[in-house]
Formats: sequence, C-alpha cells, structure tokens
Amino acid sequence: MRSTLTLPGYERLPGAVPVFHAPGMEERAAEAWMLLERGAAALSGMLDVETPELKAFVVAEEDWGEAPRESERAYPPGLPYFTRSIRPPALVLPVTLSPVFRPHTQATYPLVIWHELTHAFLLQGEVVRTPAWLAELVPQAASVAVARRTGLPLEEHLRRVDREPGFTVRGFRGHADAETQMAFQNLLLLLGADAVEEFGEESLRRLVRALWGETEVVGEERAGELFAGALGPGGREWLLSRPEF
Repeated sequence: MRSTLTLPGYERLPGAVPVFHAPGMEERAAEAWMLLERGAAALSGMLDVETPELKAFVVAEEDWGEAPRESERAYPPGLPYFTRSIRPPALVLPVTLSPVFRPHTQATYPLVIWHELTHAFLLQGEVVRTPAWLAELVPQAASVAVARRTGLPLEEHLRRVDREPGFTVRGFRGHADAETQMAFQNLLLLLGADAVEEFGEESLRRLVRALWGETEVVGEERAGELFAGALGPGGREWLLSRPEF
C-alpha cells in the first residue's frame, strides 16, 4: 500500500473537512472548502451520522503523481477520488476536472465533489461488494439531495443528460471507455434524482442503513430488493417502471 501523508508546501484551510492546497490555488481551494462544508453538513443531517474524519487535497497538475493513493500508478489526471491509503482518509481533487465530465454546467463541479464525499460517508460502515450500479447510485442520489438542500439549480444539468445511452444501469458492463462510464454515471444521476424527488431523501438514508446491514456479497437480485425496499411503499412498482433500470 502506497501512502503520502502530506504534499510539501501545501497550505491548510481548517474546517469539518480540512483542505490542503498548492500555493496559488487559493480560489479553487476556497471553492472546494465551501462545497465540502455544505456537503458535510447536508449529508450528516440527511444520513443521521457524524461527518467522518477526513481531509482533502486540491492537487496541482504537476503534483498529481505524488498525491496519496492505494496503488503505485497514479490515477488519470482530472479524476477526483477517495482514498483510505492514509489516515485520516482523503479526497484527492484536481484543480481542473477532466473533460470526460459531461454535461459541463455550473452544477458539474459541486456534484462531483459531493459524489466523492458521499463515498467517504458511506465507507464509515462496513460495505460488502455490490453490483456497480448500486455502489454508484448512492453517491449520485446523495449529490442530488445535497444540491437540493443547498439550493443549487440542477434543471439545466439534468436536462442536458442523455437519457437513452443504449443500455440500462443493470445492463452496463464495467469494462468500457471513459465516455461510456460517464454515460452510466449520468443515467444513475437521473435515476437517483427521480427517486429522491418521488420518495424523499429518507429513502437514501434507509438504503445506506440497509447496505451497512448486509454481511454477504450482494448479488443482482438482492440489490434490486434493497433499493426497492429503501424506497418504501410503491417502490418496487416504481422501479420496475423505470426504463433506465
């Protein structure tokens, strides 16, 4: 396991999630800090859990290869990620997002930040292996819920998402190019947004608790049961009516 405790010369913004940033990156770091503060407060209230011990790095492009990570090979530039290779765990955030993130709107960066922050919240508990769509549905739905709690307009962003990428969330196969991966994430974003709108953010809390309660690997059928059960009355029928599911 590879780990880096700090990046030399980085400055610190204290907060619920302290943000470390390269000199000259104050503006981007302040934006990330604000989004993490809002996101942590929203997720803590929504999921009824404490904010996990966590820090964030806003990493300059020239330092990307030195950022904390599990593997020897650096992650592709521009792709944020959550890592438990150091203590406390960290969010690693690029100064500039990769062009793969589409659509590109004012909501893109906040949604990406809150998506990764949700992974940190979710992994406070023990989470067994699940189908990819369920593992990624939680942070996509949570990022939408945080956006609504904080008043971030989402209409334009959701309107620009392709609703018919040629596959369903359950039919998606993980070995795909970056554009197809993004289409998969966007399809989950739409599904999560509609689920939160229809059944409330309480359904998200129930789903997280249900995942924490699982002790065996979750297969496809069980994953569907967990999601439908978390939605509550009418959830199964609603889910089966969704063309993207």
